[in-house]
Amino acid sequence: MDDLRYANIALDLFCIVLSILPIVYLISNHRYRQRLNLFFLGACISNIFMIAGDLPDWIFPTAAAASEKMILSIATTLYYAASAFVLYFFIQYIMEYLMVTGRAKKFCSSYALALCSVQAVFAVISPFTGFIFRITDDGYQRGPLFLISQFIPLLCYLLFMALIIIYRKKLRVREVVFFLIYIFIPLGCGAMQMAMRGIAIVNAGVTVATLVTLMNVQFEHEVTMKEQEKELAERRIDIMLSQIQPHFLYNSLGAIYHLCESDPETARTAIKRFSEFLRGNMESLKNRAPIAFSSELNHVTNYLYLEQQRFGDKLQVIYQIKTEDFLLPPLTLQPLVENAVQHGILNRRSGGTVIIRTEETDEYAVVTIADNGVGMEKAKEYAPLGEHTHIGIENVRSRLREMVNGTLEIESSGQGTTATIRIPWE
Repeated sequence: MDDLRYANIALDLFCIVLSILPIVYLISNHRYRQRLNLFFLGACISNIFMIAGDLPDWIFPTAAAASEKMILSIATTLYYAASAFVLYFFIQYIMEYLMVTGRAKKFCSSYALALCSVQAVFAVISPFTGFIFRITDDGYQRGPLFLISQFIPLLCYLLFMALIIIYRKKLRVREVVFFLIYIFIPLGCGAMQMAMRGIAIVNAGVTVATLVTLMNVQFEHEVTMKEQEKELAERRIDIMLSQIQPHFLYNSLGAIYHLCESDPETARTAIKRFSEFLRGNMESLKNRAPIAFSSELNHVTNYLYLEQQRFGDKLQVIYQIKTEDFLLPPLTLQPLVENAVQHGILNRRSGGTVIIRTEETDEYAVVTIADNGVGMEKAKEYAPLGEHTHIGIENVRSRLREMVNGTLEIESSGQGTTATIRIPWE
């Protein structure tokens, strides 16, 4: 029996060493700063605490002394509490990997939090109540409600499986296989350990499953992300070309030139706005991450100010900003606003109005750019929309999808055009 006990101690120590490897990897080069890696890191650290809590059970097969009882009680509490954190962090990891949003994310997060909280609470109160476990002179003993500590992980693993099945179209076959391995290895080990007390294989199962996931899912995911970042970087030049039209620059400078003679004070303001507009476009080349909506709105405000200097009362602008507390890709709004002005408003003799509106729902931050112009179909009668317009809109749509998991919808009729952006809350 001593040989088995020593084998279990050695196995736990070996699993701790193995669990340190992904932690070192995630900490190196600050990989943990990414939300996905942060959740994976949390699962790995929690796994180490879980294994550490299991060790005293094998070191002290009996607990005749009060100090031994205390050590076993604290360690066992740590074991069951840490197991709850392992489950919670991995659920968050899977949701982040699958880009689960909206109501589904809220439900899964609430489900995971409730289950893991129950596990943690029972772990904390068991030293006093003996519900899940009790410490006697004979060491660790299972409590009358021990099965709860096994049933809760089972429910969490069922949630893992449900998420993989529902979102399987987002995954390659390879990813599905290895995620299922993460589910079934710990489940199989748990069933064996519950049936045969004295074999410490649950910790080994979770550790092996974690390493398998890291090497076959996470590594490949990072390669894919780097490829996407490279593609996004290559698109920045296209973005700039699609946003800065020569005729806009020439016309703005022409308007400022005339203002210098008729209204020098307004000319100085226009020059300042023009400079800020150009700076905003140039900074977009440096941004590799979403920016605050307020920054993007300021950029669009400069653009519309310059257009109003050219067209006067023919162009009216209304801002209905109810929320600014969200991020979006740089240069998201300008091509949509530009389309509203150039192909909607200015094709009407009397001009028109552009409305920029933001609001929030339970699931999304919503941005609307609406105009009462002639509509995109009618605009084609005056002048072709051109490749520039299509490039600009498609860039917006693709960057929204890739950078913030957002969407862009455009509706147009003879009464105007409405572009709606929806960005899910993190």
